[in-house]
Amino acid sequence: MRICLLITAAVAFCGGLLAQTSGEDAADKRALDAVCGACHSVSLVAGLRSEPEWMETVEQMVGLGARGSDEQFDRLVRFLLRNLTKVNVNTAAASQIAPVLDISGAVAAAVVKRRTEIGKFQSLDELKKIPGVNGDKLEARKDRIVF
Repeated sequence: MRICLLITAAVAFCGGLLAQTSGEDAADKRALDAVCGACHSVSLVAGLRSEPEWMETVEQMVGLGARGSDEQFDRLVRFLLRNLTKVNVNTAAASQIAPVLDISGAVAAAVVKRRTEIGKFQSLDELKKIPGVNGDKLEARKDRIVF
């Protein structure tokens, strides 16, 4: 139960984040290394997954004995969401879109609003038209975006 509350809090926190500094991302990576690396090679934490898939994986690892502080779990979940998560921009909530696209919660809400008012996104070019979406960041993360 504690881990479910922890994951829910981490996901909510991530949804409102603005771009993280590289120092924060490095600290998040260290937390992932410490918690996950205590049981297995961190190289096993690879590939893109959806947010629900990562949440299920973290819950399974906790069930198998993964240990860490609340802060470490917050940080490792944030790292996973920001770096190893894919998102369907046509179905995801703003809180799921923000960390993957590295945009603020307000910009992610604008993505959802446009999708609701006009219809599904068909391309990166359509996403780039949303005010606040950085085209270069979007291009760098295009393999993580599902339409």
